[in-house]
Amino acid sequence: MFFLRRAPLFLLLVPALPVVGLEWKTETVTLATAPFQATQEVVFAFRNSGPKSVTVLDVQTNCDCLAADADRQTYAPGSTGTIKALFTVGDRAGLYERVITLVTDESPHPVRLTVRIEVPEIATLAPRSVAWQANETATDKTVELTTPAGLDITFTEAQATNDAFTASLETVIAGKHYRLHLKPRSTAQPANAAIRVSGREKSGHAVVVSAYASVQ
Repeated sequence: MFFLRRAPLFLLLVPALPVVGLEWKTETVTLATAPFQATQEVVFAFRNSGPKSVTVLDVQTNCDCLAADADRQTYAPGSTGTIKALFTVGDRAGLYERVITLVTDESPHPVRLTVRIEVPEIATLAPRSVAWQANETATDKTVELTTPAGLDITFTEAQATNDAFTASLETVIAGKHYRLHLKPRSTAQPANAAIRVSGREKSGHAVVVSAYASVQ
């Protein structure tokens, strides 16, 4: 006599996995801007692969420099869509990572999209800051200012934000290499300043970069 073997009870109780609606081509976008670029557009594309319509309830970013929105509010099954974001470069330089948070009626857990944008330096200052100790001899200290390949910037003025420091600009190679001379008038009291170095690129773009000086 043969007996039918029953399936273990725990197999019968395993819940069905939820069907994911929005499927993303990528949830992280990495881009680089060009010199003097004002804004950078970022696009995240997706498809609603689920059996139900998905409605966007909210789109948020973690920085005022990034604005984002969906191309429409509701996505029917099988339809495609995009989240478009606009990054404002401003005077930023370096690598910036920002997050877009997308809230939908599909899940209580929001989708987090990551934007990574590399903004090139318009000019390099080395070192970017110089310092003197209290009561140290107020000697001249220098900052080397160079422009990257492909850019030709004529710097013409260096201005300290605090009259406690003097600043002068020396041309080493016109358009390519300058030397900033900084000096405190006295080291008897703590002081600090930003030194704004102004110039213009051959394309006509105005350029302002900053070095920093302090008496500690």
